[in-house]
Amino acid sequence: MSGRTAGLLFGFGLGVVWMWLGFWPAVLTLILGVIGWLIGGVAEGKVNLADVWSDLQGRRREV
Repeated sequence: MSGRTAGLLFGFGLGVVWMWLGFWPAVLTLILGVIGWLIGGVAEGKVNLADVWSDLQGRRREV
């Protein structure tokens, strides 16, 4: 199992606990899943947080 998959499953696993409480916990499950996927990508070296931050701010990367 890849790090990204493990991170995604971990985030969803945490969110499922709250999912029984209503809609907002389901939204939280989605957010935790994305965070888990991101952490797994960083752990595998496939995601560079500096690039993600630049993209979120709308900056262009120099190649």
